[in-house]
Amino acid sequence: MYRILILFFLLVTVSGCSGASILNALSRSPDEVERDIAYGPLARQRLDVYRPRDAGGNTPVLLFIHGGSWQHGSKEDYPFLGSALARIGIATVVADYRLHPEVIYPSFVEDVAAAIAYTKREIAGSRPLFLMGHSAGAHIAALAAGDPRFLEGVANICDLVAGFIGIAGPYDFKFTEDVYKRIFPEQIRETAKPVNHASGSFPPALLLHGTDDDTVPPLRSVQMQEALRTAGNMVDLKLYEGVNHLMIVGALAPILRSRAPTLEDIRGFVNSLSQGSSAACD
Repeated sequence: MYRILILFFLLVTVSGCSGASILNALSRSPDEVERDIAYGPLARQRLDVYRPRDAGGNTPVLLFIHGGSWQHGSKEDYPFLGSALARIGIATVVADYRLHPEVIYPSFVEDVAAAIAYTKREIAGSRPLFLMGHSAGAHIAALAAGDPRFLEGVANICDLVAGFIGIAGPYDFKFTEDVYKRIFPEQIRETAKPVNHASGSFPPALLLHGTDDDTVPPLRSVQMQEALRTAGNMVDLKLYEGVNHLMIVGALAPILRSRAPTLEDIRGFVNSLSQGSSAACD
């Protein structure tokens, strides 16, 4: 059964929900889940909150942004992720955002910026807030964290976000396919690359990538690490041998957890910054 589930999950695409449905069915939910909370007036501006048992006043909060090539995906695919993180003591928010063809860049980044502001104001408060994304979600989250235009009026992103976790993100890429040329208009494409916003203040970052990722090459995380490090920002890159684009996030589910140390690396990063060992960025 274990091997069949792994093979099935590997066969689905990022936009498909069949593999996620299996993982969700096999994952236990935390005691408290709040669904479809509005962080804005539009239909896709909604989020779900997964709370740990016995959550206290110091419980860290993590906002997760899903992937899907800026065209697909939903928070409904990720109860397994919210449950996994809640069960290790991290209150987890999973947000939707508008997708192409309804919108083009930068609308989806503006949505995520609004979700960050809402989550900090209404959910995290004085508790540390972490920002995490997978694939296109990592790209969007990195732009919201790195480009000051999106969180206008915030003097320092670290006032909002204690740390950034990017999973298999396309932080620098070429716009070769027609659909991506439509999503990212030519005159503003360079502003859509997170590597171009790595200078100045950026939250302490953990970048995770699988070496067998043939959707987003591991080189993209290496480039982001180099850009952040050159700018003097705190960054750690972990490359998982033999792990592909889907398995790196699927490994958060109990049935696949032995395939990659994604959960443990997230736990270690969040705990270290929540305890104040290296939470500041200037």
